Amino acid sequence: MGEFKLHHLIKELLDVVGSKEKEEFVEVVEFLQNNISKNTANPQNRSNVLHQIQQLSQQAPNPQNFLAKYEEIKQKNVDSLNSYIQLLNCISQDQTVKDFLAATAKKNPGTHNDTTSSGGNSQLFTSTPLTHDELQEVKSRLKQAIIKQSPSREVERSKILNKSSVIPTANTPSITSWVQKRPSMSWDFSCNAVANIRSAPISNIPPDSQENILLEDLLNILIGVPSCYIRPVRLVDPYAPRDFIIDESIEMTLKELVKQILPLASYFSVVQRFTEEKMRFEFGQVNNALAECMSTFIVDYTLFITQLETEAHMGNLNLQKMWYYIQKNLHAMSIMSNIATTISKSDAKGGKVLSLLHEHITGFIGDAKAQEVCLHFIQAACVPYMKILGMWIYKGIIADPFREFLIEDNEIVQKEDMLVDYSADYWDKKYTIRRESIPKFLEPVADIILCAGKYLNVIRQCGKPINNKVHVIEYKIDEKHYIEAIKKAYKFASQTLLDVLFKEHDLMGRLKSVKHYFLLDQGDFIVTFLTLCEKELNKDVADAIQVRIDSLLDLALRLSSSNSDPYKDDLRTELLPYNLQCQMFRILSILTEDEEEYANIEQKSLSVIESFAFSYEVSWPLSLILNRRSLACYQMIFRHLFYCKHIERMICHVWRANKVVKGFPRSVACQYHAAFALRQRMLHCIQNLEYHMMVEVIEPHWCTLMQAMAKVGNVDGILANHTDFLNACLKDCMLTIPRLLSTVNNILQICARFCRFMQTEFPNTVNNTEDGQKMASFAESVSQLDFEFSEYLKDLLDQISNLNKDTSEHDRLYNLLYRLDFNSYYSCQFESGGFNKNKTG
Repeated sequence: MGEFKLHHLIKELLDVVGSKEKEEFVEVVEFLQNNISKNTANPQNRSNVLHQIQQLSQQAPNPQNFLAKYEEIKQKNVDSLNSYIQLLNCISQDQTVKDFLAATAKKNPGTHNDTTSSGGNSQLFTSTPLTHDELQEVKSRLKQAIIKQSPSREVERSKILNKSSVIPTANTPSITSWVQKRPSMSWDFSCNAVANIRSAPISNIPPDSQENILLEDLLNILIGVPSCYIRPVRLVDPYAPRDFIIDESIEMTLKELVKQILPLASYFSVVQRFTEEKMRFEFGQVNNALAECMSTFIVDYTLFITQLETEAHMGNLNLQKMWYYIQKNLHAMSIMSNIATTISKSDAKGGKVLSLLHEHITGFIGDAKAQEVCLHFIQAACVPYMKILGMWIYKGIIADPFREFLIEDNEIVQKEDMLVDYSADYWDKKYTIRRESIPKFLEPVADIILCAGKYLNVIRQCGKPINNKVHVIEYKIDEKHYIEAIKKAYKFASQTLLDVLFKEHDLMGRLKSVKHYFLLDQGDFIVTFLTLCEKELNKDVADAIQVRIDSLLDLALRLSSSNSDPYKDDLRTELLPYNLQCQMFRILSILTEDEEEYANIEQKSLSVIESFAFSYEVSWPLSLILNRRSLACYQMIFRHLFYCKHIERMICHVWRANKVVKGFPRSVACQYHAAFALRQRMLHCIQNLEYHMMVEVIEPHWCTLMQAMAKVGNVDGILANHTDFLNACLKDCMLTIPRLLSTVNNILQICARFCRFMQTEFPNTVNNTEDGQKMASFAESVSQLDFEFSEYLKDLLDQISNLNKDTSEHDRLYNLLYRLDFNSYYSCQFESGGFNKNKTG
């Protein structure tokens, strides 16, 4: 069970019992997640289930009704029935749960008491005798109610007569069920005909003549026509086998022979009811085809009964001969009856019908004739299903008006919106598999079937013709026939779509273009852009003019080596209303104990550099790969790298401004040594962070992606490799580890504060080197910034060193640890308290 479905079910359960506590929700989720795997690993065997049923029946008010209901549900092949029995058994053994449910039932009584009523009508249903005036009032109210409800009752009656498992659509024809509306048309023992038959007592007739009469009755009974001395019993369950009542005065030997023959009539009754019902359109094409095939068999069966009748009229038939003649049809009809009952009780349709037929075939291994009968039926039932399958895997089209096929078109994305509003949900949710509609014999290739049609559908959406002939696929006991056809169609669809992506739409060129801009692959472009936009990036978002930034971006593209990129015009700028840290925490916030503190972060006024990001325009079908989810990942990596580059440039500007100190006397220059040392440590830290992300993370993962792309065989492989690349980059760049990201962000903020401080305070101190008070204030501020930077850097080193070292998941971060703490410089300083001494001093 998926995590989101589990959360949804638990929420519904807690709402029913009236619990609103979040702690209870978390406890229940954790308990079930810890125990579901145990239960699936050790399933209850049949003996345990039977033992639990026996215990529950003993506790039930009516054990016989409980057992009968269990058998009824079991015959319908209800999923998870054994798990439900296990749950009931656990509840019955837990007195605390039973007391809680009893208390909840008292607080929320149901509306099961039909003897009560609301308002003034309650007095009409009391046991007090009614007066004449009250009786007249009741009559008038009943008359008004009947007049109001008569149209709705007519509609309800129509619904009953035209019972449908699906709502007919514009493409779904709907017909009246004449067999239900006019029962006399049925060949399954018309009730009116049964009531009208009158017969004389058979006890007055000699035994020899009784046999002739019974032959006539049996010939009628075997084709669903009522007779005189063998009467059908009215059905309680519409899918149950029919029973018959034999006249008690019939001679005992003849009665026993009749009892042996009557099962054939019972089987015929079940099959006839099945064909009359499943012939209707709303039960689906598979059921229609199966019912049609059974009808063909019934025609042959009726011809056989006609031949028996001819023999009887010629005096060549008796009960013994009839019993001998019907053996072949009895076996075949019993198989048909079993199939019809199983399908009807399971309310099966489409692929589930084929699964049940396939199970019958495998169950009759060793009985060649029975297997041949089942094979004939499943081949007929498979024709419409395989036709839908052929259109899907050869053309990418679903023609499934009755929702029988294993692929479902959710219609999330409309065709006219694809070029404008593409989404990652298209590939994941546009076409999905209906697990309950997968035939057993197609389960191994269900995913291949899904992908084959999806690939062709994408090609069709691109306006490309699909020159692929639709081959007829037939069911055979040997799976090799249709499995090879499906795999061949999948290979064609996969290769065709790869050619469209790689050759016609230049997927690799697009990926390299995205890398140039989002992963800072071209240094001259980003340096040019930072130089041109330096003033704009330092403004507040409210004061920025995005049109000017767009113009500067276009100028930077023309002045750098990116001018040769054919896709440079698809690059856009964007000012987001949140910074990178807030964006990542919104994604990572899953309301757990560790990350709940990051869920609600107050947004402060942002500068352009904090809100700036690139965006990229991608057309269909490349938007399947470079979808919004992927571009968001690229965007987050870019924002992190871009901000680091900006901080590095700020520190370099400070270094350039500090060069004037070279002309100062040594005694004066020494007063700036602490600030210059801090500046160098900050520059070392930022440059190593950039080197780690760009050289040790992005570039190796990019090489791995390119190697995988060269060997990829389908679009799903492209998506998987591309997603793995982005996830690996996000993780190794510390963007998906909240505490590391927060610490790195604090280090960058300290560096930015230091640069702004040096840009404002340093010129004042240079011009007033003899002012001791200003120099002391300057030194104190530098010492405070040094202390904060050292503390955050220490936190970063500790957090990296405390990561799990048992796996190779964080090996690249350990490289960063060794680079930042080169030659154990910081470790020794922290152990000796050197930085703390600087602060206190």
